[in-house]
Amino acid sequence: MLLLFLLGSLTIVFYIWQRRTLSFWARHGVKYIRPLPILGCTREFLTARVPFFEQIQKFHEAPGFEKEPFVGVYMTHRPALVIRDLDLIKTVMIKKFQYFNNRALQTDPHNDALGYNNLFFARSPAWRELRTKISPVFTSGKIKQMYPLMVKIGKNLEDSAERLGSGSEVQVKDLCARFTTDLIATIAFGVEANALRDAKSEFFYHNRAIFSLTLSRGIDFAIIFMIPALASLARVKLFSRETTKFIRSSINFVLKERERTGEKRNDLIDILLALKREAAANPEKLSKVVDLDYLVAQAAIFQTAGFETSSSTMTLTLYELAKNEALQDRLRQEIVDFFGDEDHISYERIQEMTYLSQVVNETLRKYPIVGYVERECSQPAEGERFNLEPFHNMELPHGMSIYMSTLAVHRDPQYWPDPEKFDPERFSSSNRENLNMDAYMPFGVGPRNCIGMRLGLLQSKLGLVHILRNHRIHMCDKTIRKIEWAATSPVIASKHDIVLRLEKVSGNNDIGQKLSMK
Repeated sequence: MLLLFLLGSLTIVFYIWQRRTLSFWARHGVKYIRPLPILGCTREFLTARVPFFEQIQKFHEAPGFEKEPFVGVYMTHRPALVIRDLDLIKTVMIKKFQYFNNRALQTDPHNDALGYNNLFFARSPAWRELRTKISPVFTSGKIKQMYPLMVKIGKNLEDSAERLGSGSEVQVKDLCARFTTDLIATIAFGVEANALRDAKSEFFYHNRAIFSLTLSRGIDFAIIFMIPALASLARVKLFSRETTKFIRSSINFVLKERERTGEKRNDLIDILLALKREAAANPEKLSKVVDLDYLVAQAAIFQTAGFETSSSTMTLTLYELAKNEALQDRLRQEIVDFFGDEDHISYERIQEMTYLSQVVNETLRKYPIVGYVERECSQPAEGERFNLEPFHNMELPHGMSIYMSTLAVHRDPQYWPDPEKFDPERFSSSNRENLNMDAYMPFGVGPRNCIGMRLGLLQSKLGLVHILRNHRIHMCDKTIRKIEWAATSPVIASKHDIVLRLEKVSGNNDIGQKLSMK
């Protein structure tokens, strides 16, 4: 009887708590998507039917909310806001950034040093200082200094395509990911990953493992994305134990070698060592930086982000060009016009390739790799507080998560006519007046946008040039006709391998003949 009484009491308390919690948006007069008990509005994500970015897209595109500036949702029991209006997005991400300078995502600050302390997850004011220190690595001048190393990896990519042989059917993501693994390892850490030459490259294995989710890793990511308040209680980690050990030992070795030799490479490792020296000179101000894991955390996130984003951009570009061979021929003609039989792909000339830029921009329009942007509302204890005017008089609670679907905005026909069509002409100079660039956010928006944007674009372009200058890519029997998203991937990725046929080009004149015949 006592047990039944306790169970009954707990059931009643839970019911009342759920009713109260899940009536938040109704009490504030905000239109919302009706939640389910316990699961909130995220049943599809929690049951692994859709990835998180698609769940946010579904919120944005929910029927009945087409004219609403924002939509109330529940991440399990937590109320959150999905903003749809472009002016409100600019207000939150840029104009009123002081209220939204932290990400909603969090990992365990006590047991996940590599996850919690890196630039992506860092919280203000530490984030601002860290970004200021690391930004010099990604200036145009520094990238230009790194460029010869990048070209060397580009030639290795060409050699890999040659070894595969004309007519071979290639898993494109694997090839592109090996290229970006080698490139990031070289320019950021000064080491050779040898992913293009060694099928069992340890760097490549661990990079890929970061995005391969087991059940326990899936639970960790669900908490990081949706219930960050439980991060410490659940002791979630961004990287697995095996990957953490590998990254820690690799970066520690590079740091020690660079200190021992005194070599200067103008790369991320040089910046991290400068931080370490500054911290040693000012221990009362920068004591945290002396900790090895703090330095390793910065290297780890750039290794991860640089590997996945650029390789996915290259893969999806090649997929679209295989489906649209006239576009591929036009791009190959531009490559021939700029470089012909030259051995060296110069930094200045690749930046001048207008059609290559149009193609990559259109890939990132149709496939913005992260797929969404999130922020956490930080209301001050005193002074003016943020509210939703002129759309609503509601003052957002401190700590509320805000989401914006990049994928939905990039595929909204009011901004991008015929959005499912892959059309690089959208970004031509003649169409510039018709573009609303506020609706183009592939690298995020505002002060917390992607710090490596320039580098990511350059390595994607360089990889495409080195593949396409001597090869064509075609669809084959194994090529998927339509991309389905991988439900367990934290970023945009195909559920199925993208397999394309590689064809060696016999000479640069044949493309001109092909185009003239058309």
